[in-house]
Amino acid sequence: MKQLDTSIIISTYNSTEWLEKVLYGYNNQTYRQFEVVIADDGSNDETRQLLKRMETEVFYTIVHVWHEDNGFQKSQILNKAIQQCSTEYIIMSDGDCIPRKDFVEQHVKYREEGYFLSGGYFMLPMKISKEISKEDIYSEKCFNVKWLKDQGLNYSFKNNKLHSGPFKASLLNAFTPTNASWNGHNASGWKKDILTINGFDERMQYGGQDRELGERLTNLGIKSKQIRYNAVVLHLDHPRGYKNQQSIEKNLAIRRQTRDQKKKWTPYGIVKNTDTIPYVSVIVSTYNQPEWLQKALWGFEQQLEKNFEIVIADDGSREETKKLIDSFKEKSSLKITHVWQEDHGFQKTKILNKAIVASKGEYLIFTDGDCIPRNDLVSTHLGLSRPGCFLSAGYFKLSMNISKQITKSDIETQRCFNAKWLLKHGLKKTFKINKLTSYGLKEDILNTFTPTSATWDGNNASGWRKDVLTVNGFDERMQYGGEDREMGERLMNYGIKPQQIRYSTVTLHLDHERSYVTKEMFVKNKAIRKVTKQEKRVWTKHGIVKSTNPVSLPKEEILKN
Repeated sequence: MKQLDTSIIISTYNSTEWLEKVLYGYNNQTYRQFEVVIADDGSNDETRQLLKRMETEVFYTIVHVWHEDNGFQKSQILNKAIQQCSTEYIIMSDGDCIPRKDFVEQHVKYREEGYFLSGGYFMLPMKISKEISKEDIYSEKCFNVKWLKDQGLNYSFKNNKLHSGPFKASLLNAFTPTNASWNGHNASGWKKDILTINGFDERMQYGGQDRELGERLTNLGIKSKQIRYNAVVLHLDHPRGYKNQQSIEKNLAIRRQTRDQKKKWTPYGIVKNTDTIPYVSVIVSTYNQPEWLQKALWGFEQQLEKNFEIVIADDGSREETKKLIDSFKEKSSLKITHVWQEDHGFQKTKILNKAIVASKGEYLIFTDGDCIPRNDLVSTHLGLSRPGCFLSAGYFKLSMNISKQITKSDIETQRCFNAKWLLKHGLKKTFKINKLTSYGLKEDILNTFTPTSATWDGNNASGWRKDVLTVNGFDERMQYGGEDREMGERLMNYGIKPQQIRYSTVTLHLDHERSYVTKEMFVKNKAIRKVTKQEKRVWTKHGIVKSTNPVSLPKEEILKN
């Protein structure tokens, strides 16, 4: 008996009628040195019974990897299945995809070190999917275009997948406009490469979780090879009740971060990095607004990127705020540091400087405790960050009526960021609603052509910690009115360029009164900003370090102070 050299992972969930047909397809393979690993996302006992029966009918070994049903958790069960594979090479497909008899042979033929393979699938309507029998699979009749047409199949160029010889297949593979991506229906690669990038990102649900793995393989330097017209499966029809727009948008945000940052590894894969030092610190300012702060923290619990800490810059709030923060520290997975000072009026710049010193991340995101972050806030700032730049993002102001209506459930489902939901709850339609509806090309166009300058705005801005320390943080003479913009102006004087991402990620700015604001504050702040701009000032002696000479102080001394 020849030694096994290939593992085939087949994902399934409560679809025994389709899975049985698929397993017959693997029993009909021309290449037989493989095992089958079933990645079962919580199916009931009917699937286990089917596999037990099929073990007596098929020539190959079946390994059943199962976990409890907790919704669509395909990425998790695939990672568990990867670890159970006993060979060096892995082919991945689904329990609704019948392989042609040369399917495994083609993957084995074209596999090569430094590459992953992207095969093809042929979608069938429900009627034909139901009609295919065991005999149709063993005779390969179901892959015959004439037979399929007799069963009601419409003509399509895609029919070429089913009857392309070696030369025609090579030609079509070379000229197909479809990218050679990692597709869960039909893809393969070396186990060592998949382990190197830490498998699937388990935050991801339906919609591109397989492609994101392929994108990390590409970032690792593994090239993709197109075998779309060589290795083919018949994709049987089925409903997708688990599909929803929220999961698709969440996955798109993760994939964009993977591409923008050229990520090779995910900390949410096979190996869990739970004790890493946070790369990002989110500094959240607050003062006696526990109801709003709670909603903001609920928003941070929904972030796609999890490797961040929150430093709450508390300008003298009463005990109620401390109790809320302590409750989150105890019950939430958020990493929170509470930095507090006594209440001596509006001293936001002082507490922000203290929070900067207390932060651990290399990258700092600033927002306010009255701003609910969309779930892509941290991932977008991180994904668009560049050396020598700071980012100026957007916020969307809400009325008091809508601010009060937003619940934890609204934040968890992200419906409070949905324009239709907000309009239904009393929002007046303006051009600014585009901040909530802009993705892709629309987002890029609006960021480019908005007349609003890219400034440092405390509601939603970010930059490198070393740059913020270099300009000595915030000027503590300043109170309400442009105090955040003044620091941004010093960053620009230092040569740090502002980048406009106003339409890339937003916070919902909850309404509140501003009884602490006086005309004198604006006059004083305006005068300080005027000097900063006229004299091209980079450093303030009224910042983190109280010194007139920034050059004389090493970075270590800045941190100590």
